[in-house]
Amino acid sequence: MHAGRIIQDLLADQCPSIHAKRRHCLALMIEAARSGGLGLLKMSKSVQGSSSLRHRIKRCDRLLSNPHLATERVEIFRAVAQRVLQGQSKISIIVDWSDLLADISQHVLRAAVVVKGRAIVIYEEIHPTAQYGAASVHREFMKTLRSVLPAHCQPLIITDAGFRAAWFKMLDQLGFAWIGRIRNRDMVTPSGKSDWRGCKEHFADTKGRARDLGSFNYVRSNPVPCRLVMIKRVPKGRTCKTVFGKKSQSHHSKKQSAGQREPWLLAVSPRLSRLSAKAVVNLYQGRMQIEQTFRDLKSSQWGMGLSSSQTRKPHRLTILLLIASLLAFALWLIGLAVRRNGFAVHYGSRKKAAATLSILSLARHWLQYHSSALLTRRQIAEALNELGSMLETYEI
Repeated sequence: MHAGRIIQDLLADQCPSIHAKRRHCLALMIEAARSGGLGLLKMSKSVQGSSSLRHRIKRCDRLLSNPHLATERVEIFRAVAQRVLQGQSKISIIVDWSDLLADISQHVLRAAVVVKGRAIVIYEEIHPTAQYGAASVHREFMKTLRSVLPAHCQPLIITDAGFRAAWFKMLDQLGFAWIGRIRNRDMVTPSGKSDWRGCKEHFADTKGRARDLGSFNYVRSNPVPCRLVMIKRVPKGRTCKTVFGKKSQSHHSKKQSAGQREPWLLAVSPRLSRLSAKAVVNLYQGRMQIEQTFRDLKSSQWGMGLSSSQTRKPHRLTILLLIASLLAFALWLIGLAVRRNGFAVHYGSRKKAAATLSILSLARHWLQYHSSALLTRRQIAEALNELGSMLETYEI
């Protein structure tokens, strides 16, 4: 049972309203994207069948422009969320923006559930630059995300410093708990006082362990009640170097370096008042997992190669992202199933090298060398249960 069959079974069970031929075609394109990458021509060349390339291109083209599939997208994400989050209520979800095209004309707003090792996308939208970071976009996105999640879920939303006071107030209104980072020139003041100061003034008191600074109001012009937690992490010792082996002096490199050297000043929702400072830091540490999902999507060398696709129309990009999300979900189940069966990739000079391989990479290796082997539905069900046990949860 490979990626296409896993998705076809999922849609047949959870989305019976979707036309059977459309489910079948979507499963074929997911299998084609696994072997060829994301893009009209790349998927068309990899589609299984005896028809000519011309007809396979037309078939793929029709799916990417199918208006029915575009309207059924939320239902499909809901089906994935129901499978992944079954039995779990207090889960951590990362939300972030990312540039989708090299010309920065389109951006993806993505929500991914935190798992031990890598995040799993449960909903995403594409928006033009004019709508990047818009409050109305954020509100509609979170309302749709709420409809995608199972009714029993009480998600914790984790964001970086790009999401500020208006975002946190909107989450409070919609009933979400949240954790976000405070940076730059944002102002804070202890609750009940009007002594507004720049957030960086607290950096002088930072230490190597997580500290609870107490209740504060965040942003003078639009105060948000929260709790502040701060920690100064030990430097990783990483240095960005040029091709000549010297330390990079580019503006981008210096900006990223400064951000990594700064202590974490985290704003915590009042709903999480019982969560310890150490637990808050541990939850926020998982935020970088969503960056790995962006790399899995775009990278031609390590991922699905969307960056090399020539697709520019938003409605077609939306379907490509849906295919990528479903493929990643299927690879998770395949990777966990073959790992349970004892499959491992042995390479490198150390035995533990195989243990550092991601579940998605393990699945790709297995599919490359075992294309004729099939996994049973029972093995996939066991992998799904294991995936559920790997979700990052919180307790208050």
